[in-house]
Amino acid sequence: MGKQIIISVGREFGSGGHEIAERLAKHYDIPLYDKEIFDHIEENESINAEVAQFFDEKPVGPLFYPILLDGGNLPLEQKVANHIFNFIREKGNVEKKSFVIVGRCAEYVLRDNPNMISLFILGDEASKVERVMKKYDLDEKAAKSRMRKEDKMRKTYHNFYADGKWGDSRSYDVCVNSSTLGVDSTIEALITYIDNAMKQL
Repeated sequence: MGKQIIISVGREFGSGGHEIAERLAKHYDIPLYDKEIFDHIEENESINAEVAQFFDEKPVGPLFYPILLDGGNLPLEQKVANHIFNFIREKGNVEKKSFVIVGRCAEYVLRDNPNMISLFILGDEASKVERVMKKYDLDEKAAKSRMRKEDKMRKTYHNFYADGKWGDSRSYDVCVNSSTLGVDSTIEALITYIDNAMKQL
């Protein structure tokens, strides 16, 4: 791919956002960074990959807010977030690499990069519950509980670091309900949008 293209994918839990990101990366033959990001971070930073994964997309507890404002030691959640944000900036703004990135406030971190297209994938509750039940072998009650927990954590994490609100359409180029068309047709529609957007770069 000659031009740089960065596709950031925010997602509700159970919306199929990761699958969509994975298939977009395959379609454009560019790297996908989700959990894969930790292998690269451990190679270049003084932080253990397992520790980074444990604190990944974890919001900083409110008890730490005064410490942060006073400039004291950062909590581990924020140290991990800073490592990830630096990695994203390096790939996008320094190395000018093309890639797909899932979550992690990427649409905010790379907000000044004109080659980024930001997506947010949502879904109807029934469709998301069905997907979560199947993927994680959970009953309906457990699936709904997992969805609420994961989305609350992602929202709190995102809104702590980013100016725009998590899932707010004004923060993204495209917000799409994957339940309306299904994952396959949603991907086709996104590819059409991305291809047209790339012509304008």
